[in-house]
Amino acid sequence: MDEPADGTPVHEDDEPLCAEARALLAVPHPDPAVHHEELVAVLRRALACGEPSAHGLLANAHLDHGNRREAAEVLMPVVMSRGRTDLAGLLGETLAAVGDHERAEAAFLVGLDAGDPEATNDYGVFLRERGRTQEALYVLDRAVRLGDELAGLNLVALHLEELDDPLTAAEIAEDLHDEGRPATLVALADCRLAEGRVPEAAELYRRAAELGAPCAHIYYGWFLRDRHEDLAGAEEQLRLAHEVGEPGAAFHLGRFLHDLGRREEAQPFLEEASWRGDPDAEALLEAEYRGLVDEWDD
Repeated sequence: MDEPADGTPVHEDDEPLCAEARALLAVPHPDPAVHHEELVAVLRRALACGEPSAHGLLANAHLDHGNRREAAEVLMPVVMSRGRTDLAGLLGETLAAVGDHERAEAAFLVGLDAGDPEATNDYGVFLRERGRTQEALYVLDRAVRLGDELAGLNLVALHLEELDDPLTAAEIAEDLHDEGRPATLVALADCRLAEGRVPEAAELYRRAAELGAPCAHIYYGWFLRDRHEDLAGAEEQLRLAHEVGEPGAAFHLGRFLHDLGRREEAQPFLEEASWRGDPDAEALLEAEYRGLVDEWDD
């Protein structure tokens, strides 16, 4: 069930074409290109029929196929002209991925002004990536207060990494710690790791993954690799992250496999991350794969 900007619930029975699209997504197809065309055709019909969920589903279908500009074209009018604040964060991330930072910021501000927690968090991450640390602090703190699931983790990371302030990071993480919001366990685990309290960090990462915290399998996987040299355990966690759709999981799994010298296994995951606009994946592909492909093509 989705909700348009006014908060009115939308039931699947009211969106038969979007329901058809979701069913298509749930069934593997031997030809990804044909599958994509079928999905897009259904969702364009859903758009024409005015089904509210169609814009987000179609944008994500384009993103899953590496078509970021097409995704932005779907989202731009409904966010900027029709007030679909629930899609503002997705539009902002999509525009940022194609380097259109000015319009990305305008999209994030639509969500921020409406008090959308996810868009506010995404804007804070955007500001951090632009080096605008003080603004990012304010925006991420606001996202925490709005209840975004990942904002506390991002705020703690900002204090740990950019500001080199582990005391404030730990205070925030301890104040936010709540098993009902399992991402807060990851934030506290990062602080315990920075303090050298490795067994406590290990238990917090493990518990966060068990509770289904966003990104927890990713964090736990790298912890197992870097602190325990447990390559099998790390790979299991990173594959789980990809299976459950943790944000950024494709890049992390690809990077892990690449670092082990399993380049052919790594490439599809790096390509997937690149399609989604991950600049680190794009850089690694350009440096390590695409030059070699060009040589073979010659």
